[in-house]
Amino acid sequence: MNQELLLDYINQNDGVTQEYPLLRHLEESHPEFFAPLGIEPSLFKRHFYLFHQLYKLNNRLLEKRLRLIISPLEIRLCSIAEAGQSIAETDALAEFYLDRKNLELSASEVAEMQKKFWEKYLAIDKKAVAIRTLGLTKYEELDRKLVKRQYSKLAQSYHPDKGGDEAEFQKIKEAYETLMILFK
Repeated sequence: MNQELLLDYINQNDGVTQEYPLLRHLEESHPEFFAPLGIEPSLFKRHFYLFHQLYKLNNRLLEKRLRLIISPLEIRLCSIAEAGQSIAETDALAEFYLDRKNLELSASEVAEMQKKFWEKYLAIDKKAVAIRTLGLTKYEELDRKLVKRQYSKLAQSYHPDKGGDEAEFQKIKEAYETLMILFK
C-alpha cells in the first residue's frame, strides 16, 4: 500500500520528484502513510521511513528491470540501462535505509551522523584545493596511502623544525587533513 502511493506519485510527476514535495504530499494527502511512526514523529523518522519505503519499492522494481534513483534532491524512476548501474550493485545507503533498526537511532546518534556528513561535504568542497596544494593533480585515483606518502614528503621539506616555511607547512597540513576526512 505505502509503496503503491509512492509509485503513483512518482508516475504522476513524470517519473521524477524530490524528497520535500513527496513528503509534503504524503503528510497532506495520506497522513496514514506515517501512522506506523506514532504521533508527531521527528523529521529524521519521517525521512528515514520514506526512504525505507522507497528502497523497498526499488527492490520490487528491479524485478521489472526498473530502478529508482534515490536522493533528497531527486527521486527518479528509470530503466536499469538508463541508470547505468548493475542490479547486483551494493548500495551503502540502501543497506542503511533497509535496516529498520536505524529508525530508532537516538538524537545524539543522528546528530553524530549529521556532523560526519557535513565534515565530508565540506571536505569535498575543499578537495580540489587540497589536491593542488599536495601536488596530487596528476593522479586520477587517490587513496589514503598515496595522500599520506605525499604529505610525508612535503612535510619533511616544509616543516618549520627542518628550516621550512611555517605558513606553507600549515597549508600542507590542512590539505592533508581535508583529504583524510574523505578516506575515513
